[in-house]
Amino acid sequence: MREEQKKDILLVLYILTVLILTVIYFSVPERVLFMENTIQWWSEWWNAVR
Repeated sequence: MREEQKKDILLVLYILTVLILTVIYFSVPERVLFMENTIQWWSEWWNAVR
């Protein structure tokens, strides 16, 4: 595979992942709280690591 093909595949996977997470985020209210807690946990972890 060429580098450009790898980049294209990764871009498509990234877009699909974002779309799936967006659908989950806005479709189920309980998942909204779960996602907020997850994002908060990762941001706190990232601040602790830096």
